[in-house]
Amino acid sequence: MTVPTVNDYLVQARANRAHAEWLLTERPSDPTAMQWAVTAVFYSALHGLTAYLLARGIIVRSHSARDRALTHPANGVPQNIYDAYHNLDDHGRDARYALVAFTHQEVRDLLDQDLASIATFVGM
Repeated sequence: MTVPTVNDYLVQARANRAHAEWLLTERPSDPTAMQWAVTAVFYSALHGLTAYLLARGIIVRSHSARDRALTHPANGVPQNIYDAYHNLDDHGRDARYALVAFTHQEVRDLLDQDLASIATFVGM
């Protein structure tokens, strides 16, 4: 199995963010579209942070391994970045498993706050 490159993960992170933005623009009052937008926001963060870890030689292949790597002090992830990621993870799980409905503004806030912090940190 070939491991994607740092750039591959950053390209995917940007594409996921763009998809969330597209859903907000094209389907702002569709509850299912907003759930998928939240999911795309989470995966944008996940891929961006995976790129960050890979650039440091850390390969993660599961959510739990990624979480451990993000919280390990030697890997240099600030607490506020981990908190933003954890918040997006929680919201993504809510969208996927608890069927929580999100408003356009709630998704916009996730993009403009949590994901924006992560994007700046990882250079997406």
